[in-house]
Amino acid sequence: MGEILMSKGKKSAFMQGVLAAAAIDMANIFIEEYWGENGKKLAKAMYIKNGNLVIACLSSIMAQEIRMREAELLAKVNSKCGSSMARNVRYLC
Repeated sequence: MGEILMSKGKKSAFMQGVLAAAAIDMANIFIEEYWGENGKKLAKAMYIKNGNLVIACLSSIMAQEIRMREAELLAKVNSKCGSSMARNVRYLC
């Protein structure tokens, strides 16, 4: 999806918003795939700003679990939305 939108020319604010929303959805899907309903209750991807994917966690243990799979998370998000959409993950606990 990222490649299709980027092929239309320069990055507009609309395109960046669409890609950011898709990246957040993909991160939330990743969390649910690995940790199920419990993970979905304890962590949620909130927004992307300046290449940082921000995830809110209700548990520091959940944040640590996500941190252990951070490389996989970033790879999955960037494969769907473009190679440099999310470069880092920040956690709000």
